[in-house]
Parts: sequence; C-alpha cells; structure tokens
Amino acid sequence: MMIEKLKAYNQIFMQNYSHGNEKSEEIFVLTDRGSTLILSAPHATQSFTNKHDKKADLYTGALAQYLGEITNTSTLIRTKYTPYKALISDYVIEHHLENHYFLDIHGFKQDIDFDICLGIADFDNKLYPYLEDICSTAKKYGLKVAVNHPDYTGRAGLTGRFQKAFQKPNVIQIELKPHLRDFFNSPETVQNITIPFFTDVIALYK
Repeated sequence: MMIEKLKAYNQIFMQNYSHGNEKSEEIFVLTDRGSTLILSAPHATQSFTNKHDKKADLYTGALAQYLGEITNTSTLIRTKYTPYKALISDYVIEHHLENHYFLDIHGFKQDIDFDICLGIADFDNKLYPYLEDICSTAKKYGLKVAVNHPDYTGRAGLTGRFQKAFQKPNVIQIELKPHLRDFFNSPETVQNITIPFFTDVIALYK
C-alpha cells in the first residue's frame, strides 16, 4: 500500500515531462496541517535555476507528500515548472513562515561515501536544534551522514536564504542518495529505512 501510494503521488509531479501540473495556479503548494515543522520539496518537478533548467530531484515530492499525510505534518512542495526562477525561499518569506522549522528534502547522485548530507549553511552546528538527534537517527538505520559536505551546504537554497532573512537556524537541507528515494527500484529500502527514518526525525519536532 505504501509503495503504491508513493508511485501514485509521483505521477503528479512527473507528468508533462516532469513539469508537474502545468494548469496549477500555484508553483508551490502549502498544505497546512498546523504543525511547527514543514516538509519542503523545492525540486519535486523540473525547475529553472541559474539560467538553465534543473532536472527534478526524483521522488522527493512524493516522499514529502506521503510523509506529511502519515505524520500529520505540513508540507510545501513545488508542483509545476516555470521558465523563470521561482524560489521556495521567496514563498517562505512572502508568507511569513519564519517561525516554522523546515526539513528541505533534496536528492543527489554524486558518488560520495555518504547516504545523507545535511546542509546547515553558515550557522554553527550547536545552534541547530535536533541536528545531533537526526545524525543519531541516521546511524540507527545504518545510514552514513555528513553535515555541511562541501557540495551540499544549503547556502544557495532555502537554508542559507532563511538564515540571511531571519537569522534563525530553522532549516536543514537533507540530501538523499538515489537508493533512499527510488521506490520503483528500491522499494524495500524506502519502506524499511527511508520512511521509518523520516518518521522518527519528524517526531523530534513534535
């Protein structure tokens, strides 16, 4: 049931050549469930960044949507492509979401010796609530985790922009390797590791 739901949600974001729902009036859709934590997926569909198209971070939209539903956590997910830069950080600032925490879900393909990279941009590790617990949770599931890997610090994304706008350590960029996201080719890993890992991490914020 879990995997089938994830596949169904994935179709929403991957339709129209990964452009998502092109008829949607909203680029980012906030599903407000009244939680302090928001799960965000800024690249659930293809997007336009740095003067070129960026491919979707595959499966991140479906994972965020499913996790939001089963844990009753608010979500903020890109649902359509735009041929111009549209940043999730602008949405967060314009909608005054500075008092929320964010787990900003991304995906990476680089062949490095980590399963998960946590980006905290320019703030000190000790300022970040739950960071140590997230790392411990990753190890509980046998996952190798890095904090502020040089390629995945989050400085250019929501994490860094949130820090500059609000001076708060409220956003952690969480990058996942393909095997932790791909419920088509690695369904057992997603079901037995990825979803339980995130469920435990989300519980830290409750």
